[in-house]
Amino acid sequence: MGYLHLKEIQMENFKSFKGEVVIPFEVGFTGITGPNGSGKSNCGDALQFVLGAKSSKSLRAENVGQLIFNGGNRGKAAKNCKVTLVFDNPKDTSGNRRLKVDTDEVLLTRTVRLGRKGNSNSSYYLNERPSTATEFRRLLTGAGARGDGYNIVLQGDVTHLATMTDRARRKVLEDVAGVTSYDDEIRKANRQRDKVEQYLEQITLLEDEINKRIKTLSKEREQAMKYRELQETLETARRTLMHSRHRSRLEEIELVTDERGNYIVRLSGIGEEIEADNKQELSIEDELAGIQRQLNEVLGDDGKKLGDQQRRLEVEVETRKDRISGLKEDIDDAGDEQEVLAAEQIEAQQALTAHEESLDSARHTLKKAEEDLQGAAEVEEEARSALDSGDKVVHELNRAFGKATESVEKTQDVANKAILKVGAETQNVEFLHQQLADLETSLDESRLNRDDLLLQGEELDANAPEQDRTKLAQELARIQRQERGLLDDVQRSEEQLRDAEMSLVRARGELENRSGSNTGMARAVKAVLGLRDSGEVRGVLGSMSELCAPKDSRDEEALAYAMGGGMNSIVVRDDETAAQCISWLRKNKAGRATFLPLNRLQSRRSGGRAVMVSREPGVVGFASDLLEYDNSIELAVMNVVLSQQMLPVAT
Repeated sequence: MGYLHLKEIQMENFKSFKGEVVIPFEVGFTGITGPNGSGKSNCGDALQFVLGAKSSKSLRAENVGQLIFNGGNRGKAAKNCKVTLVFDNPKDTSGNRRLKVDTDEVLLTRTVRLGRKGNSNSSYYLNERPSTATEFRRLLTGAGARGDGYNIVLQGDVTHLATMTDRARRKVLEDVAGVTSYDDEIRKANRQRDKVEQYLEQITLLEDEINKRIKTLSKEREQAMKYRELQETLETARRTLMHSRHRSRLEEIELVTDERGNYIVRLSGIGEEIEADNKQELSIEDELAGIQRQLNEVLGDDGKKLGDQQRRLEVEVETRKDRISGLKEDIDDAGDEQEVLAAEQIEAQQALTAHEESLDSARHTLKKAEEDLQGAAEVEEEARSALDSGDKVVHELNRAFGKATESVEKTQDVANKAILKVGAETQNVEFLHQQLADLETSLDESRLNRDDLLLQGEELDANAPEQDRTKLAQELARIQRQERGLLDDVQRSEEQLRDAEMSLVRARGELENRSGSNTGMARAVKAVLGLRDSGEVRGVLGSMSELCAPKDSRDEEALAYAMGGGMNSIVVRDDETAAQCISWLRKNKAGRATFLPLNRLQSRRSGGRAVMVSREPGVVGFASDLLEYDNSIELAVMNVVLSQQMLPVAT
């Protein structure tokens, strides 16, 4: 990456500089000399003013309005001020620039303008186009230049660096090297990764539960479909039986209708015969009456007697005829009845034969229907038995599921307690971070006040009254005492922060060891190792728990807490083996596991803070130094140790 060179500072009405002033900086070393009050320190203030100081107090002003030229003793005060930094921004051999602006020269400008009510308005310009302080800070941070950084060494900074504690000096070195920002990014990325893994584990558990429920519902659906088919078969048999009965009734009705029609035809014929006989009888009676009149005329009295006798005889004859006709009628009726009975017998015999045939057919149909019904009943009984057995299995599964649910709830309670513990430790760490930041801010302000007093002491005339120097010395001693107290507070806060971080690491390790995710991961690891042992998958070296062992058994518990779930990671030779194992686990729903392909792993280093801590008294060393393993898996061990936010193991 190309170098970053400040070519010149362009100032206009800034502090003690009236009008436009340009200060060039040649390549190499440039020095600015002059008597007291000539504006040497104001050049450094102008540089900090554009780069972005923490506050106006660091620029020796109560507010940004006091940075505008006030006119001096006789001049007129200005209404605005402007400072421009001109940087040389060449390309390096790879075509990259230090400042991420595609120009060979970069102008960073900041202006302050007084409003009508005396308020101050600050503006930023990048290459003469409007910009913001955020864009300035992002651009300068990418180039390694900050207004509050140590790339600008002000008066008193060297003395301050020499007199500060080792811990504070180490923090300054980490800040200058950029290690602190990387450590913060690593912690943030690890927190996001932990959340993603937690979400993935919850999704996996939910997916397994849904799959089990789908299997149970599929079995119940098959049983319900079988029961519905049996029910439809039974309804079909019932409909067939009712249809056969209906046909039998229709045939009987047709037979009775035919018999009734025959009887009506016969009755009409008999009525015609009776009517003809009555007419013939009337004609015979008329002839007899005429013969009787002729006899009465011929015979006279004897004829009357004979007529009376004849009448008596006729009456008797009629009576006997009536009796004969009655008997004949009885005989005829008996014959008719016999014929009718014979005909009815024949018809009844025919109907009986037809009925017997239809009865045999109905019986055959009924027998077949009963057989079908019996078969349907047997199938229904088998279905009911299957349903009963299925209910028993479902009941047993429900009991097992209930026990598993209770176990999961207990484990979840333990996990929740561990999560609460982790949350409490995290809040404690954040609180200590905030407290440490507040203390550092107070310390910086105290240092700035001390520097201002030192500058004021240097600028005092030698002929100034002794009383002022005494007051300044007393104020300086008070501020130094306050600084020492703040340094002690910072040291105590850092110790509390380190203890809280160690507690947080232990709590996270305990959470990983007790969480339900270990169960699914252990099952997946066992399955992959089984594939390796059976020879189905080649290139699986083993899990970290198999390939690593503590050199000293006394460090075993500390290493287990520190590495946590990383002990279940599986080391493979290449990413193809890892992809093959992942595909097998997904296909067989055997859980999930973390794979470390040796051909994809990159060398990683420990954070600057961890290196500093490892040198303190009472620290045994890094976890990677306390483990015994083959050199071929060194990259895998370093990745597991560093991915767990590993701190040095302390006694």
